[in-house]
Amino acid sequence: VLLQGISAFLVPMPTAGLSLGKKEDKLGIRASSTANLIFEDCRIPKANLLGQLGMGFKIAMQTLDAGRIGIASQALGIAQAALDCAVDYAEKRMAFGSPITKLQAVQFKLADMAVALEGARLLTWRAAMLKDNGKPFTKEAAMAKLAASEAATAIAHQAIQILGGMGYVTEMPAERHYRDARITEIYEGTSEIQRLVIAGQLLKAYRS
Repeated sequence: VLLQGISAFLVPMPTAGLSLGKKEDKLGIRASSTANLIFEDCRIPKANLLGQLGMGFKIAMQTLDAGRIGIASQALGIAQAALDCAVDYAEKRMAFGSPITKLQAVQFKLADMAVALEGARLLTWRAAMLKDNGKPFTKEAAMAKLAASEAATAIAHQAIQILGGMGYVTEMPAERHYRDARITEIYEGTSEIQRLVIAGQLLKAYRS
């Protein structure tokens, strides 16, 4: 039977005709393995169908919506770690006889980092609450993912600025936070895609 659209299937490992490509070396999140899935004459039984025939795209989109809350949470963890690292270093780093947290420029950076983090956290909680209550959350998930991922990248960047040269060495965790944050703006849809989703949902509500 030929159907238009995409269908989703479960393909367990090992399955004849399915193999993994090489493990990729990545900028960040190196503890998470990444590899291509290679399908060659791979056959699976009908029982492996996920959902209904032709509903694969809808399933994928629903999975992305939920996944974006997860990526937002990941980004929040990275951002919190970067902020904690910056505060700890700044309190201990002495300049002219005082910790650099006495400097207004450093205080302004820390304040902006904290505001961005908490704003993203609240958006993430809201998206999770809507999902848990069975309500539509596509827009909110995209907003949470966008805010949290961009906050993580910005906060990790500012943490390195506060640490100065020490932020650039592997002895300190700041450089890892910076590397790990970057992927959160890419997978489960780039920041550009999140903006398209948010705008699309706004316009859909306006036109309905």
